Amino acid sequence: MPWESLKSIMPSAIKKAGIHDQITAQKVMEVAEKVLRLRWGNEKSAFITFVKFNKGTLTISSDSPAAMQTLKVETVDLINSINRELGQRAVLSIQLSKRGY
Repeated sequence: MPWESLKSIMPSAIKKAGIHDQITAQKVMEVAEKVLRLRWGNEKSAFITFVKFNKGTLTISSDSPAAMQTLKVETVDLINSINRELGQRAVLSIQLSKRGY
């Protein structure tokens, strides 16, 4: 059996194990936080919580109306920035939800 690099084996092993979606979701959540922190800074991005990523939809919540409005305006640009950072078109839409009482 010829030697294969770990980099070439991992994608097929991940798909075979059935954890591809979970790994993608984790990467999306991490990259989304990083991108938002770079765009808004630590202070403003603290008002946003990335809740989950499922089937192309990134769910974001906040209790700040101003942050929610800003996200609504910047949705397309944020999606493009996240996908560019990931190197794939993983995030197709963003769902905003108000966190509160």
